[in-house]
Amino acid sequence: MKNTAVKSDISLQEAEEHYQLSSENYNVDSGESHLAYYREKHPFYYQILLNNV
Repeated sequence: MKNTAVKSDISLQEAEEHYQLSSENYNVDSGESHLAYYREKHPFYYQILLNNV
């Protein structure tokens, strides 16, 4: 995974909402989990969620 800096202006609530909304763009037929897709496509938001779990 790429080393990414976390944007401090993104709140945990914002990151959670973004994760939920991103599922609309997720293709289930790809065989890739939504979390793996999210980690690759939205690393800043993913890092916020990861740091707060």
